[in-house]
Amino acid sequence: MPDIFVATSSQDKENKNYQADQIGEGNGLLPTAHVSHLASFFERPDGVSFKNQKGDEKILLFLRKHFITNLGWLFIVFVLVFLPPLISISSSRFSVFAIFDLPPSFTIVLVIFYYLIVFNYFFINFITWFYNISLVTQKRIIDIDFSNLVYHNVAATKLSLVEDVNYTQVGFIRTLFDYGDAVVQTAGEELHFDFLAVPKPGKVVDIVQNLIGRRREHDH
Repeated sequence: MPDIFVATSSQDKENKNYQADQIGEGNGLLPTAHVSHLASFFERPDGVSFKNQKGDEKILLFLRKHFITNLGWLFIVFVLVFLPPLISISSSRFSVFAIFDLPPSFTIVLVIFYYLIVFNYFFINFITWFYNISLVTQKRIIDIDFSNLVYHNVAATKLSLVEDVNYTQVGFIRTLFDYGDAVVQTAGEELHFDFLAVPKPGKVVDIVQNLIGRRREHDH
């Protein structure tokens, strides 16, 4: 699984000693703090690192899909968990469910196998949400795609290659819970980076734009 949550002690020390004016203390970001494992939006997370992180590179923004996007598959899991008991109760009352009157030993094996499938469905969906993460540092943007235990892709682009950043927020639910899609267009091999269904997309765009502006001023 992607090793992005546990920073080595040396990385922690280097990151904490990195001067505030170099990462833009005046950009409105919050002080460094430990990120919750279920957080979807966090500014300047402490204790988070990623592979090939530079010694002077500080993570300024931690993003993943809004937790509310999980409600669909969580509802399905909830229904599947209580389906066998409902079938058992119904089979004792209605003859139409008589086909489920199986030998006890076979029923136990079948139920265990059923719940293993349900757990696998829950686990795959959870880790897909949990490990699909985007990071913004003072140097670059990193997009980590993780799916179904077999697909793992990490893409990155330098801030100097970013040409434009914008976001869309369509629909009542997205507006109510303040999440949407932020798109970063670049001049590199990756034409664009999509931060899908992330919280506070407007703020994400503002932070990236501010970083781009300072980066260009520094280059000139």
